Parts: sequence; structure tokens; C-alpha cells
Amino acid sequence: MAQNNTWSAGQVLAQAEGSIGTTVRTAVANYYKGHDLDTAQAIRRADTDTEAGQLVTAIRQGRVTEVAMVAVSAALGVISGALAQKAVNNAAIKGVPAVAPLGVVPTVAGLALPISLSGRSMLAAGGLSYITGAALYRLLTAQPEAMP
Repeated sequence: MAQNNTWSAGQVLAQAEGSIGTTVRTAVANYYKGHDLDTAQAIRRADTDTEAGQLVTAIRQGRVTEVAMVAVSAALGVISGALAQKAVNNAAIKGVPAVAPLGVVPTVAGLALPISLSGRSMLAAGGLSYITGAALYRLLTAQPEAMP
């Protein structure tokens, strides 16, 4: 069976009446659902450069929840890095906190995995702040070594 891809005049008019806000919301929602083709077509169909720019800006800014999750990931990374360093009695290998290499794993994963930008940002921020937390704990609690 062949599909009918024609629109009636009423459907065309209803589509034309859509506001820019609806277009932006739909394009951004399609972007976050992984419908890249729909997003690209929405940007291409934009009537003006301003409208296309608004679509791209909305996508780049991310959602508030995603930005908050990156911040929470970074905060938890610092806390868990410090607690892990404390758990190993502030051990160090040539001055580097013993648990610091554990933060490299999520950092590299965040740089390499083919996942969303916010997911990659969360992994990288969490891993780097884990290393930072371990280093800060080491610096703030290290005992001065006795001179022989």
C-alpha cells in the first residue's frame, strides 16, 4: 500500500500558524529524544536566521536539570574523592593520592563514550572533581615528614 503524503489546505494552514515558541520547543524536544533528523529539518525550515539561531541556542543551553546534574556530579566527586583518600589513610605514591587514578576512569569515559553531551559532562566533571577531592584531602591533612 502506498502512503498518502499530501496535506490538505487546512493542515498546511494549521502548520503555518504554529508559533516560534512551539517550533523551538518541538525541535529541542526532538533533539533530546535523539531525533536528530527532525531537529536538523526544523532548523533548516526556520523562516529566518534569528529563528534558526534561537533553536540552536536552546539546544546548546541544555535543560536546567542537566546543568544541575553536572553540578551535583562535580560536588559528589569532590566529596567521594576526599572520603576515598581518607579511607586509605591518606596514602600516596610519589606524592600523588593513591585513589586519584580512580577518577581517570569516568573522566576518560566522559571524553570517549558516544552518549549525550550532558552525560559526558557529568562523567568528566565527576571524575575530575574526584581527583581534586583526593588531592585536596591529601594537601590539607598531610603530616610534615620528619627530617633524619
